[in-house]
Amino acid sequence: MMYFAAVAVIIATTLAFVLFASGESDVKNIEFLKNYGWETDTRAVEREEITIPCPLDRVYENYNEIQLRAGLDISRYAGKDAVRFTYIVKNYPCDVGEEVRANVICVGGEPVAGDIMTVSVNGFMHSLRFDDAKK
Repeated sequence: MMYFAAVAVIIATTLAFVLFASGESDVKNIEFLKNYGWETDTRAVEREEITIPCPLDRVYENYNEIQLRAGLDISRYAGKDAVRFTYIVKNYPCDVGEEVRANVICVGGEPVAGDIMTVSVNGFMHSLRFDDAKK
């Protein structure tokens, strides 16, 4: 009986830690996105651990062009482990016929990069700058 109680306490503690940690990240990330004019859901719909390549490969070099447009520079984080959070955008300025998402890349728990995109084959990706949105 004590074994099951101990396991239950461990599971509950782990779950509370994960939910609290995720909530703290969501608050920082949502504030980061608000600084660019974006409104999103309050919780990430995706969370993925990534490693930013060192040196940056062609994909990340192209991605960094998007970052530079928003005043960010992901090349400073080459070789670092990161987490990509994805949020649903609620205030995209026009109907593009599908859900619009905001990605935020965090290193050490701090937002350092991001983009606005759709997931369809004919979709788009642009910088976090609100005025880069299709109008």
